[in-house]
Amino acid sequence: MRLNQLLANCHTHFKIENEKDQEVFGISAHSKEIKQNYIFSVVKGQRYNGANFINELKDITNIVLILDKNIVLSDYTSNKIQERFVKIYTKNVVLLSGEIASLLYKNNIPNINAVTGTNGKTSVAEYSRQIWYCNKKKAASIGTLGTLFNKKLLSPSTLTTPDSITLHKTLNKLSTNHCDNIIIEASSIGIHQNRLFPLKFNKIAFTNLSRDHLDYHKNMRQYMIAKAKIFINNSHKKTIAVLNSDDKNYSYFEKLCLDQRLKVLDYGKKANFLKILSISKKNNVHEIKINLKNRMKKVVMPSNSLFEVYNILCSLLIVFGEKITAKNFDCIKKLKSPKGRLEKVYDKNFKIFIDYAHTPDAIKNILTSLNNLKKNRIISIIGCGGDRDKGKRALLTKQALLLSDIVILADDNPRNEEPKKIRQEMLYNLSKKQKERIINIGDRKQAIKYGISILQKRDILVIAGKGHEDYQLIRGEKKYFSDHETVNNIINKI
Repeated sequence: MRLNQLLANCHTHFKIENEKDQEVFGISAHSKEIKQNYIFSVVKGQRYNGANFINELKDITNIVLILDKNIVLSDYTSNKIQERFVKIYTKNVVLLSGEIASLLYKNNIPNINAVTGTNGKTSVAEYSRQIWYCNKKKAASIGTLGTLFNKKLLSPSTLTTPDSITLHKTLNKLSTNHCDNIIIEASSIGIHQNRLFPLKFNKIAFTNLSRDHLDYHKNMRQYMIAKAKIFINNSHKKTIAVLNSDDKNYSYFEKLCLDQRLKVLDYGKKANFLKILSISKKNNVHEIKINLKNRMKKVVMPSNSLFEVYNILCSLLIVFGEKITAKNFDCIKKLKSPKGRLEKVYDKNFKIFIDYAHTPDAIKNILTSLNNLKKNRIISIIGCGGDRDKGKRALLTKQALLLSDIVILADDNPRNEEPKKIRQEMLYNLSKKQKERIINIGDRKQAIKYGISILQKRDILVIAGKGHEDYQLIRGEKKYFSDHETVNNIINKI
């Protein structure tokens, strides 16, 4: 597609210098991917500033730069090199780049959906994909677990919500594979940074809201507003909102959606559409009585936790919407829990679970569920990520102490922070009695080894924070580490 044709179809405001109507073959925010007749999206991120890489492109012909309108280009390159580029200035580089990417990497996927919320996004995305697949429909999920198409992993994930260019490239690839149904995990940061622009979703689901990412959003109000923007910016007249009626912030999201004239399908004990009348747990299943379209139905769900029940109900509404029938619940028995989501990895004399939980509310949810299985002690291994919301560190520990007999502190992804300092902050304002139930180890492998070594008959060990991840970020370096592999290696030696 020619540059002028691309820009003529963009609604984001821009100014152009050194204008030259040339063929455009691609766009990227990564300088190493730039080739002849490409657009370089010069994004300033938290770690890298794309402007620092402009000089690397000086020998490539027919390059277009998308630049922030306030950039002083002479701070990064000479006037002689500047003259080689077509320059497009705009107020929001990500918005214009996303719009251009959507035109260059078109898709004709009829059913694109999103799910947002503090916890449950990955499970809802994974269950939705599985339900579509069980109903013999081509489907994909994009999020924390990567991009999965039907039952195959197409690409791993670096972000919960990919950058806008990567997202449109992925949608284009799925479209060429004749994918008809997609669900995308929408993180608050991804929404705030406009990574989903200019997508409009068929359905947008909200799972819940609790403390997370306050290092970025500063307070819960701003965090909630960031989540809510998806219902404003990424909806159209026929978009359906799928909302958890039992979340304490439900009324805020419901009012917002109704103000946007979106149809609301809610689920939960307080719901109008899919109402839970009662829930009882027997062994590893939940028996649920629901009212759906004024008809009572009893549903049996194989699940260890109440939040899994809510995630599955949310997924069913994403897939079937207001046309959902009692028969659509039949596929539940075929669903498999996502990797690292309250995943039972050992069950003989004692049980070992691995979970992604890394927020106080998520720790509360998984430990509440495991307390329903409790026959002896619960031992929790927890940690906190570096360069992230420091205010939740002590809260997470206190929550683990409330629902565990012993708590072991292990390093998660310390990133550029000193691991010892993170663990000290996790111990802030704890009483002497509380600290007596905490073992501060740090080294993750040693923490897991110790946790397993003290297990008694019928104990439960939960290893939280990493889930499916197979790495640790330590002092800016990515090192291979798998909770699953570590557990298996230790258990095999017992």
